[in-house]
Amino acid sequence: MELYICKSCGHVAFNGKPEQCPVCAAYIFERNDAVFKEAAEKSGEASIKHIPAVTVNTSCGFIPENDCIDILVRIGATLHPMEEKHFIRFIDCYSDSVYVGRSYLSPGLNPAACFHLKTKGKSVTLVEQCTIHGYWMTEEMIPEQ
Repeated sequence: MELYICKSCGHVAFNGKPEQCPVCAAYIFERNDAVFKEAAEKSGEASIKHIPAVTVNTSCGFIPENDCIDILVRIGATLHPMEEKHFIRFIDCYSDSVYVGRSYLSPGLNPAACFHLKTKGKSVTLVEQCTIHGYWMTEEMIPEQ
């Protein structure tokens, strides 16, 4: 899989270099197909504190009048620390490998996010960036309704 990282904001583009970053509108990308493997090699706590845990609710609790899907994301089975120098910088959400949104985080927040998707994709991918241990991702299939 080809992975391109935006040099400005850290966005990860799957399967091809975009013309322009959908997050920050920058044009400078660096190819790094091993970005997730490199992160796993940095930390022995990979599956415990870094892998995004995802819950997919096919009926939206926040906007019930609009046919949407709630994607609830928590970073780590053991909650990732949110300290001044060690925290989750952002969580990006993709539907069928297409970027749909970002939640920015800081040390004053919990390492979690919720995305209310209007799209009806077959899968959702979540990518997070830890300030020390790099990029982590997980993919969940969306149950058919």
